[in-house]
Amino acid sequence: MSAIIDDFLYLGSLADACTPELLNKLQITHLVNLSITRIIPDESFELLHIPLRDTLDENIMIYFQQVNQFIEKCRQRKDGRCLIFCKHGRSRSAAIAIAYLIAHHGHSLSSAYIYLSKIRSSISPNRNYLKQLDKYSSQCEQVHCPSFY
Repeated sequence: MSAIIDDFLYLGSLADACTPELLNKLQITHLVNLSITRIIPDESFELLHIPLRDTLDENIMIYFQQVNQFIEKCRQRKDGRCLIFCKHGRSRSAAIAIAYLIAHHGHSLSSAYIYLSKIRSSISPNRNYLKQLDKYSSQCEQVHCPSFY
């Protein structure tokens, strides 16, 4: 598991999300599950499950707003900490993390990708997700995200 934004936002895998000791150690309060596999964490976690397939025809962009709002809700809590995860923590979760960095931290697609890859070198959003992130980044530039929502 990798910390994207210290003490708040993390990127990881399904295995990370299924390791209670790790979640407790990092004081995770919110989970964004982007894998097909449904996990049932204990009731202390707030869970957003969006079952996505890592395919070249999956529309991930339609979920950017929903996930960003969930992450922001977590951030606004004094003790909120969020883990974004998919099966391996490389493609779907990385794309969602990049979308958050674009919308809420003023990154371009390129700078968000570079920032995230320095933290977690294994990221590899598929080319379909990268195309959607490029479109999203352009939309955010035009309307000055996060007011895009």
